[in-house]
Parts: sequence; C-alpha cells; structure tokens
Amino acid sequence: MKLSLLKIFFCITPILLICCSNNTEIDDVEPLKIEFKVFYTINGDTVIDVGSKVYVYYKVNQSDILDYFIQSDGKLIDSKDSSKNIYPSTENKVDGSGTYILVPPKKTEELLVIIWSRFYEDRKLKSIFTEYDFYRHGENQTVRLYFTEKNQGME
Repeated sequence: MKLSLLKIFFCITPILLICCSNNTEIDDVEPLKIEFKVFYTINGDTVIDVGSKVYVYYKVNQSDILDYFIQSDGKLIDSKDSSKNIYPSTENKVDGSGTYILVPPKKTEELLVIIWSRFYEDRKLKSIFTEYDFYRHGENQTVRLYFTEKNQGME
C-alpha cells in the first residue's frame, strides 16, 4: 500500500510542479498601436487636418511639465529656468488620410503626445495626451481628435 502511494505521489508531483511554474509570461499592458485621426471643423464642415504636427515624448509625464511652456517646434521650456528644456523623442506629421499611427516601445510607462493643428496653427490649437489616456491592457486604439473653430487655443 505504501509503495502504491509513493508511486502516485512521484507521478503527480512533477505534473503539479510544471503547472505551478513561474515561467509563464505576463501579457503586456501597454497599447500595441494607437491610431490618431485628426480633423478640424470650419463652417460646420469636418476636414482632415493634414500636416498637423505630432510630438511624442517617452519618459515624460504630464505632471513633469506643469511649469513648462510648449513651443510650436515641440520643445518644452521650464518657466522657472529657461535652460531646462525637454525635446520630443520623435516628431511626425499627420498624413494625407488624416492619420498618425504610434506604436510605443514595449514596457512604456510614461508617454506624452502633443498634436498641433496645422489649419489652426495661428491660434496655437493643440491637444495633449498621456499614458493614462491609452491604458487599455494592450488593445489597439483609435483616437479621433477634432479641432473646432470655437476653440480659443492654448498658451
């Protein structure tokens, strides 16, 4: 009887050890792809905002730039110390279909995206997105951004 119990124990133990292994990979929680669709509205019409500037900053959080001015070239300047500048990690433009696709590197924890309207650039219209706007456990996402004639712009 003891021999049978030992055989069962030695047969089941390896199976339990394999099933309980810590070698399993955890799914990534960052988005795989973020697709921005950028438009402007004028006189009730919605038009693709081709050529809008897109600035992407990795390892920068919105709270990091509370005292910063945003320049149209994407440079962020500290209002208390103008020698402290933050430059975008990447600079791009919205394409002819009104789209910009961002694929953040794996394990991206801090992400800041600033999009400047090309059509309303005289009003300095821009929109800011952070990693909190995109946190959806790895799902691809589409963001529709509309710059409207009623916006007063941001400084």
